[in-house]
Formats: sequence, C-alpha cells, structure tokens
Amino acid sequence: MNFKIAVCDDEQIICETMYNKLMDLSKSKSVIFEIDCFNSGEELCDEMKIIDYDLLFLDIELPKMNGVAVGQYIRETLKNENIQIAYISSKQEYAMDLFEMRPINFLVKPLSDEKIESLIDKFLKLNKIDAEVFKFKVGRNYYKVSLSYILYFYSSGRKINIVTINKEYEFYGSLDDIYSELKNKKFLFVHKSFLVNFKHICKYQYEQLTMSDNKIIPVSQSRRKAVRSMFVDYEEGDLH
Repeated sequence: MNFKIAVCDDEQIICETMYNKLMDLSKSKSVIFEIDCFNSGEELCDEMKIIDYDLLFLDIELPKMNGVAVGQYIRETLKNENIQIAYISSKQEYAMDLFEMRPINFLVKPLSDEKIESLIDKFLKLNKIDAEVFKFKVGRNYYKVSLSYILYFYSSGRKINIVTINKEYEFYGSLDDIYSELKNKKFLFVHKSFLVNFKHICKYQYEQLTMSDNKIIPVSQSRRKAVRSMFVDYEEGDLH
C-alpha cells in the first residue's frame, strides 16, 4: 500500500525526527510512505491545493497561521474530509477546540516512538477497513464513498453522476473505466448509461431493475442475458 503523509511543524528537528521515524515504520509495516515536511501552515495549505495527502501530522503552535486555522482551512475551504489529521502540541488544553476538525488523534509532545507507531497502526487499520471505497475528484476536491453507500452511477455525455444513499455527486469520467474498477465488487453494467450496485437492487425484472431509491433502471437488450446470469450468480453467492 502507498500513502502520502505530510508533517507540519515549525521546528525543523521535529520534522526530521518524524520523517526518520515514519520511514522506519514504512519498512517495518511493509507499506510505502511518501513524506513531505513543512515549516509553516501557509506553505502546507498552498501545497494541499494540488496534492492529496492521506495523513497529516500538524503542530498546533505554528506562527501566523496556527494548526487550528490550518485544520479549518482543510475541512471548510478545501472541503477535504478524506485526510486524517493527527494534531501534535506541547499543551493538552487544545483537545476540545479540535473536535470540529475530526482529528484521528491528539498527541502531546514530546512524541514517543510508541505513540507514533500506535497512531500509524490505527491509521492503517482504518484504511484497511475503508479499502472498499470509490474515489473521485470534483473540481479541486477529492472524495471517497463507501461502496456499500453507492446505489448506482449514470452517465450524461462526459459527466458521471454517482447516486448514494444520502447524496448525489457529478464528476467527469467514463462508465467503462468505473466498471473496470468495480466489476468484481458486485456492480452490474446493465445499460450503456447505468452501472448499478447489486446490493441496492430491490426488484429484478428481465427488462428493468428497481433500485432502493425506487428508481427504475432499464436493462438494455444486449445486456439482458449477461445481467441475468450475473444476478443469479450473485444471488446464490449471497445465500451461502
């Protein structure tokens, strides 16, 4: 597995220590960490406009733009809910102020090797649990949605709409590419314009499907035989 990690602390020695420790953990955990270090919140925020990090170690007591402001920028301005933020500080009283930034953890300096490793273990566990997701980009914002939340995709020209249990998104893409990614995850290509999640099919008929949001989706004539075969296979598989 490959993850991009950012470390932001105005103390260069902290950045170097974190970099070396994370590289050691990368080897011991058999994962690949790509690590960037920053000494100011402003520098980090500029970089995050173009780079999508998975995990951020963020010092709170940064000069000018402090860690709380950086977290607000990430969550509210960039609308980035994907990155896991681990706050680090020499003071404990910040903990409640960070609630709205939804951090993965709050670490108090001096940072021990055990605390860092424990946080990395938690991060890797969360990513293993969250491995069954679909990732996509809307403008400058990156999103990931659990496959179990996706009802279906439908295309309109060069745009794809993804319909989930509570929201709909629109982005540029190709249903063929999405199907290549999800065909082994019980998604059925039932029509040139529709890719559906088997788990959200409420009613199956030879010519059409009814989804859990009551949407009726046509099954194209050229795909009916293949869809019926896959439907039977999936249904039998779910019964075992």
